[in-house]
Amino acid sequence: MRDEPQPEEPWSALEPWEAVGARLLVDEPTVKCWIEEVPPGESRPPHTHRHPWLTVVLAGADGESRAPDGTLIATGTAVEGTVQCNRQQLPFSHFMTNTSDRPLKLVAIELRTAATATEGDR
Repeated sequence: MRDEPQPEEPWSALEPWEAVGARLLVDEPTVKCWIEEVPPGESRPPHTHRHPWLTVVLAGADGESRAPDGTLIATGTAVEGTVQCNRQQLPFSHFMTNTSDRPLKLVAIELRTAATATEGDR
């Protein structure tokens, strides 16, 4: 029996900032930027990254990243003042949970080349 394609989840069709409910601060053809705030003990909804992105940590906390089915991808500490270049295999779908007792605040900067911006725009 072959695997049948699964229907796309409604959240996966959205841009990452739309899925997590963040306001887009920079909306240029090659750069998108938004702020994510995750209170202690809370999670952000699943979302899909289709382009490489940078994460700038404004307020650090412990957390975990999970696949939409709940499978643990990674745990760690986001350290205030650090920047991470995210180079996962794209598209990359996940959700984040703040496992600490302090708020997590991140700036996400999505980088789109002229080619991927044209190809990936809806």
